[in-house]
Amino acid sequence: MDSEFEHQLQKLRDKIGSKTPHQQQHAAMLLAVEETITEQKAAVEPASYFAALLTLMEQQSGSGSNALSNAIIFLLSVVLPHVSASMLRAKFTTMMAVLSQSLDLASADVALLRSVISCLETVLLAQDASSWRQPIAQGTLRSLMQLSTDSKPKIRKRAQEAVSSLLSRPPPPTAIHPAAHIASRFVLEMLANAKADPQAAMHTLQLVKQTEMLWPADEFEGLCAALMQLPRLNTPYVATLA
Repeated sequence: MDSEFEHQLQKLRDKIGSKTPHQQQHAAMLLAVEETITEQKAAVEPASYFAALLTLMEQQSGSGSNALSNAIIFLLSVVLPHVSASMLRAKFTTMMAVLSQSLDLASADVALLRSVISCLETVLLAQDASSWRQPIAQGTLRSLMQLSTDSKPKIRKRAQEAVSSLLSRPPPPTAIHPAAHIASRFVLEMLANAKADPQAAMHTLQLVKQTEMLWPADEFEGLCAALMQLPRLNTPYVATLA
């Protein structure tokens, strides 16, 4: 197990005596996972942590225990960057199924959504071009795009970072991400609706600044036309960003 991963885990273990409830929960969940790994005589490696957490997440599905689910997803966000891309591809459908249940904006809190976004980003970055042809991958990107215009700044910022990261790292051998058209069309739809929802348009323009050079070439004309229309809306801040 690499030293960086072990250092991250040790920092979490040390929180078992924290006065902050969610930190205690994270540490307790980690210790429980490690006890399971020891009992099963599994290798102490990221893959074992991933397997144990995924099993727990599937068991928690529909249980209504938000605290436990939050702790599991937080730990997944720590573990996933250390799991092999081949394993993340193999477990893609399962991961999307369990994580999508936490994307309910009406009930999920900020910390949980940020962890979910981190998990989705890591899993999607591991996928090859064929995976991106699947509706589940495209739908997940749309969910991240929607979160990138969320009214909560921390969620919006993290989602924008994830979208930018995904589009800037297309799966080989493609130069432009296979889902770039989905992102550009979402942006154009949001800008076309700027008069009805200027705040969402403003947040969309922030995303455009991060991703415009990652768009397919044939979408730039539409973007320019949409930007040219924004000053006519008499919404000063949106016009300034444009």
